[in-house]
Amino acid sequence: MRISRRLVMMVCALSVVSGGLAGCGIGAQGLEDAPAGSADKTSRESYDQFVAQMDEILAVTGATTGWTSEYGYAWPPEPDKALIPRPCDSENWKDSPRQITLQLLGPGTEDFEADRDAMIRYMEGRGMEISGVLGDSSYPEGVAWNAVGQGANGLTIDYATSPSHRAVTLYGECSSHPSMQEGVSRTAP
Repeated sequence: MRISRRLVMMVCALSVVSGGLAGCGIGAQGLEDAPAGSADKTSRESYDQFVAQMDEILAVTGATTGWTSEYGYAWPPEPDKALIPRPCDSENWKDSPRQITLQLLGPGTEDFEADRDAMIRYMEGRGMEISGVLGDSSYPEGVAWNAVGQGANGLTIDYATSPSHRAVTLYGECSSHPSMQEGVSRTAP
């Protein structure tokens, strides 16, 4: 089922206003104009690219430490910690290329508007299409300001920032390489 971008943005706005901090989890799956292509990177190439991308994103926030995964382990993951690739197309998941996806939660910031805007500039600098830009001075205290960037081949960054927390959900590029069917880590081939 394809979901319209407008519907996703409306649900995202409601989620944020009701106190959802973890971002809207939009990702590349299900959007009308999501990229259909697929790379053929091995699991190790995909993993290395994913980790480097996440480290770049955290550098933009200015807080490179204190981040934990949605599963409670510290970033960066231990060398043998496997990340499980998910289908890029949830509708045709059996034949779908796969992508590494992970959400990190980190410390808040006092100037969350500037923080969000810095992330938008970063995403624009990478040639990403920006959507889901939410937040204004009428928001109640503690409600996250969001931005989503979509790049080539399924790459998506969903960013939420507030005085108490920040959340980054990174959807890595899709790959149809057979090694992406299993967990990937620094020790993967």
